Amino acid sequence: MDTEIINYAKSKKLIITEAALTLLDSNNYKQIIDKLAEQEKIFVSPEDIKKEMITTPDNKPYIKHFRIMEEYSLKNKNYSQGTVEDFHKLFLDKYNTLSGIIKQRIDFEHTTIADAKKLTKNKQVDIIGMVYEKKYSKNGNLILTVDDPTGKINLVILKNQKNFEEYNSILLDNVLGFKCTILSQDMFIVNEALYPDMPTTKIKSDLKDDIYLAAIADTHVGSKLFLEKEFIKFIDWINGTDGDTEIVKNIKYLIIAGDLVDGIGVYPSQYEELAIQDIFKQYELFEEYILQIPKDIEIFIIPGNHDAVRLSDPQPPIPEMLLPRLSKQKNIHLLGSPAWVDIEGYKTLIYHGAALHGIYSTIKDIPMSKPDLAIKEILKRRDLMPQFGSKQTFIPMEKNLLTINEVPNIYIGGDVHHHAYGIYKECHIINTSCWQSITKYQIEQGHMPTYSKIMLFNLKTQKMIQKDFHLETEEI
Repeated sequence: MDTEIINYAKSKKLIITEAALTLLDSNNYKQIIDKLAEQEKIFVSPEDIKKEMITTPDNKPYIKHFRIMEEYSLKNKNYSQGTVEDFHKLFLDKYNTLSGIIKQRIDFEHTTIADAKKLTKNKQVDIIGMVYEKKYSKNGNLILTVDDPTGKINLVILKNQKNFEEYNSILLDNVLGFKCTILSQDMFIVNEALYPDMPTTKIKSDLKDDIYLAAIADTHVGSKLFLEKEFIKFIDWINGTDGDTEIVKNIKYLIIAGDLVDGIGVYPSQYEELAIQDIFKQYELFEEYILQIPKDIEIFIIPGNHDAVRLSDPQPPIPEMLLPRLSKQKNIHLLGSPAWVDIEGYKTLIYHGAALHGIYSTIKDIPMSKPDLAIKEILKRRDLMPQFGSKQTFIPMEKNLLTINEVPNIYIGGDVHHHAYGIYKECHIINTSCWQSITKYQIEQGHMPTYSKIMLFNLKTQKMIQKDFHLETEEI
């Protein structure tokens, strides 16, 4: 067989080294040699073979199954006037969507606030309200004012309730169900508070092969602190030059969850930390890197708060004028944030993560070093706009894309430069690390990032692997 391979290579004017020859077999050598001949090579090294083995399957190419869920997608053509009426519609849509989820509970008999106020003292009643005000009484009880489209009511959560600590994390603008006892027309006692939350939905994969979904974010190309050496190692690795061919050849999807470039004027003193002070050239260099990724990998790209789109959520896709070459690639998809993609049957929610700062700043014991805990709070609330006006700003669109209408099987995010993995109600939570060294601003904030890791989710086994470009691959 070696002679046959050597002769075929000679016919294509290629010389194969002995080490490279050992990597070829009867199933794929013609395809690989043909590809190398197209590149006008003369000597073929083991690295050349490994790279082509990633994109040259032994038999038929893997047929990918994915669908961008357009019903939850923001297009560049979507605009908002930002009028009072627009904001009213946004909050009303949020209430109707989340209350609809709560009403599905079999143990919940919904009554409007207006009708509940007509009931007599000590009656039990179930209401749904959006939190308008939150305060504490002199005795330490939690007082909430909530409203629905029919009216407003004061609720008391007694401090001796067993779930009182959990109820302390209720935020303004949260929509909850309340099982109450009527104290008076103006005040109800809360026996139980219920978030919209998610059912436990375990997905069973029909995949016969190990297929990987990879995730990165926060590359920050253009910064002096961009970890170029590590990122080039990642590019080389995903092209199969690092020996992990069994994993790499089965990576069929890559998510890039925002902050592709460092941008201009995003934070104090940033200009001093920029290696490239032209936004177009920052994106041009980003394109150079991403174009080196194998073309058989579907790449989904969303923006972040450093990218050249509006800061307010939902964010539109990065304009094609900034990524002209990537936008022409069939395997590259420019999406807004948040975005939804069905990948091999997994409903995948991709969101950069700016709204999570409202969680970090208001719920104790959830630091930025544990983004998976903040994401669990978001999923429990079924809302990417958990508290209006806290940290992140929001734009009222014709269609509210910030409530989590579907139950995601996978959540992928970035933003805080800290990787994490967790599971909540069978939803796999993946937060990515960054490719930028620590900034002066992060030092001032006391935040220590994690660097240069790629998260790899096996869609067949539902196991998570992280590849650290300083350390070994490990299962987590």
